[in-house]
Amino acid sequence: MSTALRAELRRVFDDWNSSHMTAQAVQNWARATSTKGADPYATLLVEHLRGLGEYLITCDDIPTYLSGFDLEPEKAVAWLGGVSAIFDAKQRATDLRDDPFYGPHTRAILKDIS
Repeated sequence: MSTALRAELRRVFDDWNSSHMTAQAVQNWARATSTKGADPYATLLVEHLRGLGEYLITCDDIPTYLSGFDLEPEKAVAWLGGVSAIFDAKQRATDLRDDPFYGPHTRAILKDIS
């Protein structure tokens, strides 16, 4: 299952990056996707994509997520946690505040961080 899910994640990332899928479509895909039998890293990516709008995940994050595929799943989970620590949520929320998909989530984030 992990191999199949990882391949599907790559396809979704490719489709999203090439504008064949919208952020909403990616989130819907993740919410409908099972992680049963998947490795911890693939599971974490699907969980992140399920909260795409709330986490302000954009196409800019795709290379980071794909880089984790080069590591053992458990190490990739820890590595992603470290990478996430340098994410500037306030800047991204500010940049996306007028976006129709991300905008509603940015208001709550900016209120909490300000």
